[in-house]
Amino acid sequence: MSRVDPGDFGILDGISEVIATTRSESGIPNAAPIGIIRNQSSDQICVRLFYGSHTRQNVTETGEIVANIMHDPVMYVESTFGDLDLDVFEYPDEMECPVLKNANAWLLFECERSKGNLFELTPVKGVVCNKPPVCVNRGFNAVIESLVHATRYQLKRDPGYLDLIGHYDMIVQICGGNREKEAILKLKNIMEGVL
Repeated sequence: MSRVDPGDFGILDGISEVIATTRSESGIPNAAPIGIIRNQSSDQICVRLFYGSHTRQNVTETGEIVANIMHDPVMYVESTFGDLDLDVFEYPDEMECPVLKNANAWLLFECERSKGNLFELTPVKGVVCNKPPVCVNRGFNAVIESLVHATRYQLKRDPGYLDLIGHYDMIVQICGGNREKEAILKLKNIMEGVL
């Protein structure tokens, strides 16, 4: 069996932001953004999964996680703060772990707890669904940074995180397209409900 190279799916050195899909033991699908940590010099791939999250519970129960590579900022916001509709998931090749239908690529990992919140990932198989050239968009990146700050605000209630979200909102308004602007608006509406 040939080794699956995460680099073929865009998971490079450092932290790659993806939408992870998992399923519970009873088969309920879940999606949530996570950062896949890759250190190419040590050939280590891992992820931090925190207590209380559906992702961690599902991975503990099934030992599987799928990294969905996509560039839809609204999907990142929706999967951070809610459950996605069941019709966005599919199960290719009779897999038990779901993937997102609109992913540009997906990669299935076997997942095993290493220590604390750290889980080691072993790539099993994946598919590149389409290869459009995707340029870096500062608006998209600003949405992702805003999500990180929003989840940290929920944990720590530090108002500095809200200031950072405001800063990134300005970047989205200047650099983002319609989808990025829709995503940051959804996030701001969600955050108003949190305050």
